[in-house]
Amino acid sequence: MDMDKDSLLPILGTLYPWRRHIMWVTVGAFVLSALLSLLMPNYYEGKTVFYAASQDLFKPEKVFGGGNSEMYYYGSGEDIDRILTIGNSHMVVDYLIDSFDLWSVYDIKPSAPRARYKMRKAFRENFKILLTKQDALELTVEDKDPDRAAEMANVATNLIDQEVKSIIKNSQKALASSYKKAINSKEKLMQNNLDSLIFYREKSGIYDPVGQTEILATRITEVTNSVEREKAALESLRKGNNSSKLRDTIAVIEARITGYSRELAILNGDDPDANYSLKNFNKAKGKVELLESRYFRSYEQVGFDLEKLKLYNAAIEIDVPTLHMIESAEVPNMKSRPRRSIIVLACTIAAFLFSLAAVMVIESYRQFDWNTLLKK
Repeated sequence: MDMDKDSLLPILGTLYPWRRHIMWVTVGAFVLSALLSLLMPNYYEGKTVFYAASQDLFKPEKVFGGGNSEMYYYGSGEDIDRILTIGNSHMVVDYLIDSFDLWSVYDIKPSAPRARYKMRKAFRENFKILLTKQDALELTVEDKDPDRAAEMANVATNLIDQEVKSIIKNSQKALASSYKKAINSKEKLMQNNLDSLIFYREKSGIYDPVGQTEILATRITEVTNSVEREKAALESLRKGNNSSKLRDTIAVIEARITGYSRELAILNGDDPDANYSLKNFNKAKGKVELLESRYFRSYEQVGFDLEKLKLYNAAIEIDVPTLHMIESAEVPNMKSRPRRSIIVLACTIAAFLFSLAAVMVIESYRQFDWNTLLKK
């Protein structure tokens, strides 16, 4: 009993009377699909394979050895995403459409409503840029003309390279322009500091605060010692004989003491017109030193920024590809689609299975007494 349930004989018995119909449907599907597949045009695939280049190749501190971190030559996720975004952009698609006159190839009139949308949609079905398992990028273009397919793939790859490079170069130029503006501003500040420094140097007579401080301190000590020495000599001479010759020497010594005292008074005084007064010198020295410090800091900063600007300008001039080309597109000798054998085989099997299902439905329908069911 169980063997009867599991047996395929009843099914075969049901299908056997329909064998000719099933055969004709299957053969018809085979012939029809073969004819239709022969009418389908051949498409050829142009393919390029490349890796994304790292942004380190465009950074001046990396290229010219100024950075401390390691330099990478192959790009990471951000570099790959940038290429994928540009590669799938309207700019690349529209350039290929217009450059190769694909309007006539796809038989779409540019003046028709929504023509650009339809053209992009039709072309994108044959244009792909994908990331492979090896993290390489693969750009493919399918076309009925093998020469055109290969040329479009190469042109698209070069266009992506130029556009990515243009974005990076524009960023570098903007950064260099910002540095140049900052340098101009700092140069003006540096000149203002220099003008103020020159003015206070001329006004105070202080050109070397450290050296002049040492000189003034030494001079005060020397003058003080000279005064004391002359006073001692004068006192010793006054105790001697009061001859005419001695009186002349005493007069000379007194004159020297007066001169030294006058000089000492000037050095220790606070006369505003005395440039070499120690008090006035100390008051003006701090201002001069502050202006010197500001000037030298701005000078060093401008020099540092000028060197950095030179690096950025040098980096802008570097012509480095943003893609590491692995495989350029060659004119394909074999079509990529349609795969006619698969199409014919699939249609034939589908027709055979459909005919079997149709026979089973028809036979199941006949087993019911529809008149009895309808009367109920």
